[in-house]
Amino acid sequence: MAKRQTTKLSNQIIVRMDDETKEAFMNKAKAEGKTASELIMGWIRSYMAEELQGTPDLAKMQADLENLKQQVATLQNEYLGKLAA
Repeated sequence: MAKRQTTKLSNQIIVRMDDETKEAFMNKAKAEGKTASELIMGWIRSYMAEELQGTPDLAKMQADLENLKQQVATLQNEYLGKLAA
């Protein structure tokens, strides 16, 4: 039988909220078959993924900009050539 690896989670983030909000949140999570921890960890992972995706690739942006400059120059030359004809 394969041994199941589990990581013991001991770190905590404490969120303070009023009792009404906590109860409504816990009830909704339970109704969806989820735990508060599952939902919060999902939100944290999603947030972290957004941060990683949000970092621009400056080298790619520079290459794209140079490509666009060349395309604009080509179109401009074609347009000016047609005007002169």
